[in-house]
Amino acid sequence: MAVAHQLTPQLKLLRLSGILETLDTRQRQAVDEQWSYLDFLERLLQDEVERRAQKQLDLRVRRAGLNTQKTLDNF
Repeated sequence: MAVAHQLTPQLKLLRLSGILETLDTRQRQAVDEQWSYLDFLERLLQDEVERRAQKQLDLRVRRAGLNTQKTLDNF
């Protein structure tokens, strides 16, 4: 959408790639489900928080040298 393309440079500058990744989808959901501006912003920010948490977890697992493919069944 046009709005997402207008915001891309600012989102990249602020390192908000989680919002950048989900902005189009969230914008469509907001229109379809008639979200308030606050609900829309809250969900965008939650997307960013979740992306950062996942990125940190991935980094810690990689640094720890853990094989994420192992399960209790394979133990």
